[in-house]
Amino acid sequence: MRVPFRFGDVLVYLFIFLLIAGSFFGLYQMGRGVEKNQVTVEVNGRVWGTYDIPDNGKEEVVRIDAGNGGYNILVITGSGIYMKEANCPDQICVNFGRISKPGQTIVCLPHKVVISITGDQEGELPLDDIAS
Repeated sequence: MRVPFRFGDVLVYLFIFLLIAGSFFGLYQMGRGVEKNQVTVEVNGRVWGTYDIPDNGKEEVVRIDAGNGGYNILVITGSGIYMKEANCPDQICVNFGRISKPGQTIVCLPHKVVISITGDQEGELPLDDIAS
């Protein structure tokens, strides 16, 4: 009569199981990066302000004075950033809609205002100079 499993067989199977479980755990931890995104506001090529994106449904309203009586009103929420109001003649920045991912921008050319989301996933390498 033959014995189906020996002690060495059980050790090999246990080692293989732990190796597979560890691999899945490692892959799970790699994909759990915490986004550290911020909103950067530039006016006339200079950084005017940097704001954290709020959580829990909170909303932050920022008035941007562009000079010569020009202004933009920016709304920053956890679900996206959008230009609520501007006194520029074309209103393209107001009609642009929401942005929510790093690298997206809203531009108001008459007031020379650039709104961009900056940040990256924790643990990921940043883009190189050629791609950005």
